[in-house]
Amino acid sequence: MLSNRNQFTNWQALLDSRNTLHMLEDTCEDQRSAVQEWIDALEEWPIPAEPQAARERELLRVRSKDVQEHIERVLGHVRRLESSAESAVQMHFSAQGSRTNDIMRTLTVLTAVFLPLNLITGIFGMNFDTLPLIHAKVGFWIACGLMGLVGIGLVWWFRRQRYLGD
Repeated sequence: MLSNRNQFTNWQALLDSRNTLHMLEDTCEDQRSAVQEWIDALEEWPIPAEPQAARERELLRVRSKDVQEHIERVLGHVRRLESSAESAVQMHFSAQGSRTNDIMRTLTVLTAVFLPLNLITGIFGMNFDTLPLIHAKVGFWIACGLMGLVGIGLVWWFRRQRYLGD
């Protein structure tokens, strides 16, 4: 999912897992509310007169609090998993954006290399007799050499500036 080269294709499994986590979170919220109501109702019961019944009631209250704490832990874990899944998706889109930026930078550099070459070709393509090198026998080779030097110089400069990778 985080690879720059391979495209992630298992989106349905990711969406299904996120939906399952949402359903588990809703279930935990409902259970937490139900257990809290049970604990509140337990507090309103009349205090039993015999010590054994009071002890059993206290054990029931302690176990109910224990169940509520377990539900809270599961709910916290579910929320962390949801956050991790969301972070993974955001990291995937960030990696894709970075890859797109690299591609755009390379295309921009290539455009910047060929733009002066197109300018030189355009100037020598004009129909004027007074342009330098037009009537010289070596004019074509000088223009080609000049364009080659400009192209090689720009590629060297862009590589040195790290605008163009290997």
